[in-house]
Amino acid sequence: MNKTKLTPQFIGITLLLVAVLAALLCRYRHPALPPQARQMPTTAEVAIKPISPSTTSIAETDPATISSAIASLCGADSATADRYEARNDALRSISRDRNLPADDVAALVSWLASTNDVLRVERLAALKNDVMNLLRRQESPPPDFAETLISIFESEAHPPAVLDYCIQHLGAMQGGITDDALRRRIRALFVKAAGRTNQPYAGTALYALAEDASATPAQDAELRRLTLALCAPSANAIARIAAIQLAGQRGYAEALPLLLETLSAPRRDAVTDIVCIGSLGLLGDAGDLPLLRRFATMGPRYATAAETAIRRIEEREADDGER
Repeated sequence: MNKTKLTPQFIGITLLLVAVLAALLCRYRHPALPPQARQMPTTAEVAIKPISPSTTSIAETDPATISSAIASLCGADSATADRYEARNDALRSISRDRNLPADDVAALVSWLASTNDVLRVERLAALKNDVMNLLRRQESPPPDFAETLISIFESEAHPPAVLDYCIQHLGAMQGGITDDALRRRIRALFVKAAGRTNQPYAGTALYALAEDASATPAQDAELRRLTLALCAPSANAIARIAAIQLAGQRGYAEALPLLLETLSAPRRDAVTDIVCIGSLGLLGDAGDLPLLRRFATMGPRYATAAETAIRRIEEREADDGER
């Protein structure tokens, strides 16, 4: 495989893209790993019909054995169950605790698996992501936590944003898992998720597969197939953006016709176009320069990406000419 070196310019375009995606698509994605800044819910939230409080999760744990912060966070306190700010404050009050009592940990795991909550989906998903982070940071993480995340995903009873977080956390955990059978189950979950081309989390699953340092040549070929399938215009828009970017980074030249088709279409979508331009800069050749030069004249949203792609191709063509 011809591995492309990522330049600071391309990384800058990628960061710009991430900022655009966060503004346009934040209701679907939130950062999953502890070092990343937490994404607060958008002010333009979609109205979600309230769901009846759970009777099968926290209720199974004796309230007397869990802390008041855990009870509030998990919605077991009727006074704060429908107040996101109060529940988030409860989470913040324990966010630095690396040794939560066993009953508190059990209550949090049970709440993660619960499908009933009165909070709006985007706010509930943000809380659950932060709780996943908190549980992973424990000095003694919950036993079989990976199995818990797998079961949440396989239940198909949770909203896509929560499933996306399960994939992200499993992807972060996979490198430290030594149980071969469990690693195979996690990979199978990623493959299944990436194959759901109509779901936004399919792109997250692609990157989880791409980060598997122990992947075999056959598994790399599988990743290639899944990525190209998600590059198709019929795929979910969010997942497609991730696939197009990964195709460029991994050097999947088979994606070129789809990139050119998208950039030559009469209708414009700035986010998709910018990702296509970036990957075209990684995969294209001198024949693609006229198209890129046209985008370079289409205003600042396109100019930086197009000029960087043009420079990459020209540098690559110059290097090839010297050989």
